[in-house]
Amino acid sequence: MGLIIDNEEMCEKFKGLLEEKYFIDKSNIINDFNKLINRNSEKYVCITKPRRFGKTSITAMLVTYYSKSIDSKEIFDKLKVSKGKSSDNKEKKNEIKQYKEFQGKYHTLYLDFSSNVFSFKNLRSFISSINSKLKIDIEELNPNSKVLKNYDDDIVVNLKNLYLETDKKFILVIDEWDYIITNKKFTDKERYNYIYFLKYLIKDNSYLAFVYMTGITAITKYLYSLNCFTEYNILNDNQYYEYFGFTEDEVNELCEKNKNLSFKNLKSWYNGYKSYNGEKIFNTWSVIQALNSNIIENYWSQTGSFNELKKMINYDIVGVKEDILELINGNKIKVRLENYEVEVFRNESEDNEHEKEILYSKMVTFGYLTYYNGKISIPNKELKEEFIKALNDKESDLQYFYKMIKNSDEMLEMTLHKNVKRMCEILDKSPMEKVILEDKIDHAHLKRFIDYSYFNARTKYDIVEEYPNDNGTTDIIFLPKEKNKVNGEIIIIELKVNSTAKEAIKHIHRKKYYNGLKEKGYYGNILLIGINYDLKKVKYSCVIEEYNNNMKLLSTTELGAERKRSNELEINGENKRLKSSSKP
Repeated sequence: MGLIIDNEEMCEKFKGLLEEKYFIDKSNIINDFNKLINRNSEKYVCITKPRRFGKTSITAMLVTYYSKSIDSKEIFDKLKVSKGKSSDNKEKKNEIKQYKEFQGKYHTLYLDFSSNVFSFKNLRSFISSINSKLKIDIEELNPNSKVLKNYDDDIVVNLKNLYLETDKKFILVIDEWDYIITNKKFTDKERYNYIYFLKYLIKDNSYLAFVYMTGITAITKYLYSLNCFTEYNILNDNQYYEYFGFTEDEVNELCEKNKNLSFKNLKSWYNGYKSYNGEKIFNTWSVIQALNSNIIENYWSQTGSFNELKKMINYDIVGVKEDILELINGNKIKVRLENYEVEVFRNESEDNEHEKEILYSKMVTFGYLTYYNGKISIPNKELKEEFIKALNDKESDLQYFYKMIKNSDEMLEMTLHKNVKRMCEILDKSPMEKVILEDKIDHAHLKRFIDYSYFNARTKYDIVEEYPNDNGTTDIIFLPKEKNKVNGEIIIIELKVNSTAKEAIKHIHRKKYYNGLKEKGYYGNILLIGINYDLKKVKYSCVIEEYNNNMKLLSTTELGAERKRSNELEINGENKRLKSSSKP
């Protein structure tokens, strides 16, 4: 076993994976790859996925299985690959036959193009180091090789000569193929030269029986030099998607080994990526970290660059910041990502929509967003936390939204306690003119502002905008989630600009937005909230009226005063004024 040929480190890595408590057997991918060996038009496979989706684990497994210098029969005879995967008996027999035929038959060439890159001055010296390692491996495997006597500075020449001498083909496994392209270590010219080096190394070379290449960034349409590959990315992978990330069934299986964490909680935090057919995929790294530590929390910061996401959000592209806020709010956005591949050598474009498309493609590629049925969305709670943190940038005009979200727990608490003074103080902390990205502040902007002020209320409520009844639609209604549906308080909010909070309450009564709630299974008290924003005074006013489920008034609270009314007062007629028979 060597540095390039039959890499020892990859073998040890895979053996380590087998010893892990939460190991998931993905070896059936070998059955798929065995069918492609020595098929000239099919033997080039490139699979790109986001970080921490198990790409390197697959490469380690392939190196261990195919490598001639590694005795792996005992390892793989215990795994799924040895049993075949097809439901057709004839096909399964062929898979088992191929498993035995190709196991340990080839010398593998393993190249990691992210390994120790920064210790080299330029691309030429980096590639030269690979050639030097190859020579060391040849000396170890066959000290009398004729190739060593006339060892060339060109690695491809040496591989061709080695093939001519031994008549034995190689399997080439490339990890992090795109690192050199996406990293600023090398110049544009060097990155172009790297692509041509890959073409020279791979395309139409008879010394290769099979090539597997993986990374994060897809091969773009501009890299026509590598058009020999059949490429599978997070959008179009209809063949191998089940081998990268965990499926729901696999996470259920893991939860059987750890009764401390529920599948439901793991699902809400780490699920949400979609395969080409809509099947849900989990981030493997985060699931394993949570199971090992018995703690469900954000592990993404250990996998991705926080600054990278901040830069993406703050690109000066019209509409992106507004879209990001919508995504954080749980909405999906329809976009065209037909050219999914990230443009490696980005040209300036005056087409704003095209720029957005490139940006969202990059976000999907790196796993920050998922894309399905023509819509992008934030996959899960873990990633939503990353987006919220990314808002907290001193140079970003989105920082105020971060503060609003962070204050949203207190906002809900003060609302349920009917503390209108504190509610208005919280709203005043994020000046409207700083939050709204457009020039004009209107009712729609106020609604969005209030929506973010109650952001974390989504954990307890289904928040619905434009909730319909027979008389119209309310601005915002908070309906308790199922577990608290019967007794939880319902919150109905009506908003006004340059009016009064009392007028907002009157509007709720005129439209009777509270009608029909009991029929839908909601029996808790009802809070009617009127909020007004005065543009001239730059101030909020607020009124809260609390009712039981029969619309008997329990209390009225407004900024600067609190008046409690007796239960004798009722709502009659379209907007009959409430009358008090006693004072508090």
